[in-house]
Amino acid sequence: MPKRHPVVFVHGWSVRDTESYGALPERLVREARANAVLDLDIRHLWLGEYVSFHDEVRVADLARAFDAALTRDLGDLLAAKQRFVCITHSTGGPIIREWLQRNFLNDPQRPLPISHLIMLAPPNYGSALAQLGKTQLARLKAWFEGVEPGTGVLDWLELGSPESLALNRAWIEKGRSLISARGVFPFVLTGETIDRALYDHLVPYTAENGSDGVVRVASANPNTSWLTLEQGPVMRAPASPLGFAAPKLRQTGNDAIDGVAMRIIPGRAHSGEDIGIMASVANTAAPDPTVNAIMRCLVVRSQKDYDLLARRFAAESRRVQAAEQVEHIDGGNPFERTIIHDPATMIVFRVRDDHGHPVNDFDLKLIAGKEHSPDHLPPGFFIDRQRNKRCPNTIAYFLNWSRMAGAKPIYSDDGALLREALKPSPGLGISITPFPLNGFVHYLPAAWPATRANMNLLIRRNQTTVVDIVLRRVVGSGTFRLTQNLEPESFVDVEPGAPIGLD
Repeated sequence: MPKRHPVVFVHGWSVRDTESYGALPERLVREARANAVLDLDIRHLWLGEYVSFHDEVRVADLARAFDAALTRDLGDLLAAKQRFVCITHSTGGPIIREWLQRNFLNDPQRPLPISHLIMLAPPNYGSALAQLGKTQLARLKAWFEGVEPGTGVLDWLELGSPESLALNRAWIEKGRSLISARGVFPFVLTGETIDRALYDHLVPYTAENGSDGVVRVASANPNTSWLTLEQGPVMRAPASPLGFAAPKLRQTGNDAIDGVAMRIIPGRAHSGEDIGIMASVANTAAPDPTVNAIMRCLVVRSQKDYDLLARRFAAESRRVQAAEQVEHIDGGNPFERTIIHDPATMIVFRVRDDHGHPVNDFDLKLIAGKEHSPDHLPPGFFIDRQRNKRCPNTIAYFLNWSRMAGAKPIYSDDGALLREALKPSPGLGISITPFPLNGFVHYLPAAWPATRANMNLLIRRNQTTVVDIVLRRVVGSGTFRLTQNLEPESFVDVEPGAPIGLD
């Protein structure tokens, strides 16, 4: 008889007691007793308690501490070759993924003690809320529980943080090799419903299209693409004011990971006892969409099972988004509103030069059409743009996927036209103007043309694409000179000269 799996729960950011798990642990015990297929050891159900509200604590520290806690509290079980199931909420997901990366990703032959990782609303690429000030976060019911928010964890959670990008890059390169019956089966379950009771009118992110009020679906989704665009060589250009230019960006890399099981849970927000993806679970026999999805994850035992469920989850998520696309709000409001929720997509741009230095000052524009102009982009395509505060060379764009890709008309239940069909964008490209544009060391503008092919590479429904832009670091020949003039002479007014290496 195979050994049963202990269950470990890991909570999210700023939690101060295990009450945050709600009735989900008890509900899981009920389901395991009623369903013999669930191979769970309900005698060993562990609730994680970790400290995230001290500023000095970082995600990497929590991953190390989690490993120590496993050895301390589950050491005997793991020594007996029992493998545990881990269910996380919010920031708990990245913490366990960090633990996997640090301990197993670089050693694929090392036996994994975890069999299933089920992440509820994980900010795998961060959350737009993380950039808010600590005082603002303190007022948000969805995140804050009356304790000091830990800036060490918030640094990781900020969109485009180097820590989150490093983790996701490692997942692209090696993470797929961990997904197997001998490895771990990862799952993401996230909602896309806004709990209006938790909406903060001063923080529009709490009601953002394409999110659960805290985490964007595109950020939760571990399926991702990673493009590298490099600026071409500096060439003579008599028509340019400088006499030289490097106008083209060329694609030199395209890596991706796909097929990771992700399901959008209907009617679920990030937090709250009414519709929170975890907090709303009740210990009753009543059907619950979160519990139902968790059960389907737990019965996966083979790669074939996993791949089949991943495909089914993808198809079901599309149906959920179609069913929830139109929201009617009245509730005593004198102005009844109809809100259309479209799928979204996120692009994280990181700009560096060919010597590895971050380029922190730049204007980056999305362009479309034959004129390669921002004016040719579809109306309403743009949702948000956020630059990382610690790393200003990184900026996240959040776009309405339907506005870019095109969509069918939308009708109300009584047949009234709510929105006409959307025409797709004629393409998508990038124009970047880095600064400084002159001097002894500077940069040059460049562009990646607006085409349909490039648009398909840049935007993926419900996903994040990371784009590394590598610019030429232009060093003037006048930066260093040799002279045979032995008489003293000033070189304060030396001109930068033509770029080094220019033919």
